[in-house]
Amino acid sequence: MWRMPYNVGHMDSDSYDVAVVEVQFPFHNITNENEMLNPVVEEYIKLIKSVDTNLDIILFPESTLGAQPTAVPLPYTHLLCNSTTPQYKEYLKQLSCAALEKKTTLVVNLLEVVDCKNPPPDEHCTRQGRKLESVYHNTDVVFDHNGYVAARYRKWNLFGESSKSITRSPEVVTFKTKSNDTFGIITCFDILFDVPTLNLTKDLHVKNVVFPNHWFSELPYLTALQTQHMWAQENDVVLLTAGANTPHVGSGGTGIFLGHKGALDQVIVPSPGGTKLLLHKVPRMTSSQEPAIDNVASDEDIDALAAKMDDFKLIIDPTVYEQNTVQLNTNKTTVVEEICHGKSAKTCCRFTVNLTTNNTVITPGKQAYTYHMGVFNGVRSFSGTRDGGIEACAIMACRNNNSNSCGQRFSNYSDIVWPITFNSIEVVGNFTNGERKIQYPNSLLTSLQSISPEKTFWKKEIKGDTVLRTHALMKPQSRILTFGIFGRDFSRDGPPLSYSSASLNRVGLSIAIVLISVVKVF
Repeated sequence: MWRMPYNVGHMDSDSYDVAVVEVQFPFHNITNENEMLNPVVEEYIKLIKSVDTNLDIILFPESTLGAQPTAVPLPYTHLLCNSTTPQYKEYLKQLSCAALEKKTTLVVNLLEVVDCKNPPPDEHCTRQGRKLESVYHNTDVVFDHNGYVAARYRKWNLFGESSKSITRSPEVVTFKTKSNDTFGIITCFDILFDVPTLNLTKDLHVKNVVFPNHWFSELPYLTALQTQHMWAQENDVVLLTAGANTPHVGSGGTGIFLGHKGALDQVIVPSPGGTKLLLHKVPRMTSSQEPAIDNVASDEDIDALAAKMDDFKLIIDPTVYEQNTVQLNTNKTTVVEEICHGKSAKTCCRFTVNLTTNNTVITPGKQAYTYHMGVFNGVRSFSGTRDGGIEACAIMACRNNNSNSCGQRFSNYSDIVWPITFNSIEVVGNFTNGERKIQYPNSLLTSLQSISPEKTFWKKEIKGDTVLRTHALMKPQSRILTFGIFGRDFSRDGPPLSYSSASLNRVGLSIAIVLISVVKVF
């Protein structure tokens, strides 16, 4: 554990200035690492220098610095800017100088290498009985406004990434900006797990989290902005996200989410991809200031965004084929249905839907979604990389009357018509109460953004051993792909990687987790 006294700064306003960046992943015409790395670093520095605002923090995505590994110094042990130490790659020194010149906190993601000749005690330097010369980590590096490495977080929940390692114990990492705001940090796949993610929010009560990601979007519950939105809303924290943009493989998703208030700004740069910087003044969660959020999109706004997303690849949740479903009867104006699913423990959800159907919009050559109500309780694989316990229920858009077509989009958005308007939806889920469970309000529009909390209602009631969750649509909406509840049961998760000893409960982690909160006197 590294701790240093901190010269407490002054919060002279109710907000801080933030930039989050969606960066195009440089796949094309790459022949070597330098050819990929150098232009990306140049783009990073150009973007940092382009911001006129006195930034508190700027965040870049996961993966976009490529795979040229570098050592990373312990926090506040080595000023990298203009350093001649050869173990630290030149691009790391350039980024240190950029943070120093801009006087801002800079968060980047990179490939870290650790020498196993004299390994730290927290490293796995053997694999399958074989001694390794070095190990590699998916690492977030935080530079402070004086160019020092202020914090370092090694991703705990790897999404495959077979060439990378995890430490013997998960790290819970926080850092402070020059304005004395405390941030936690997690990376991509971490957001779906309790360790170390919920250690930040539930144990340390951190109210600001940064989230570099290279997400692979999945219908019906886990597209990028949808996941970020639901996580920030349920945990009621400011979530700053930066996504690596590769639309043809379904990657992208960058935003600023203000807890239960919803998205301050969000974007997925559509195909053929690109880089975009979002710059905002973010209200502190502790302030009385009400943020100016204009995120209640009209149908025209939704259509304009959705039409650009035809080529954005979306994978499908395998639980779609295992859940219990009932097709929504659109010949009725009000539908009430209770559906259950599960073996030893069941999840039951009650759906109450009020709708209006206008069949006159259906014309030859046009297509319309049907809808199914579905419930799942069980264990799924996340693309073969990890198993996770899921308890979920939702109304889902489907291509036809077969529930196996749920989670699939029509290929050409301009051919879609919307005969069904949902005047209101209420989904009430009945979940067993447990320390290692969480439920999220889950929704998705065809724009691949969630429905604004201004149009919804989200409630939790605890009744003995039961948790009742209510997610309701309060204002009419027609461009819906998903509306419901997505729940996780972490007690049924598989362990990280192949290290069975690394499977830990969030309860009682004070000994097992390396808590890193780094501060320094200036």
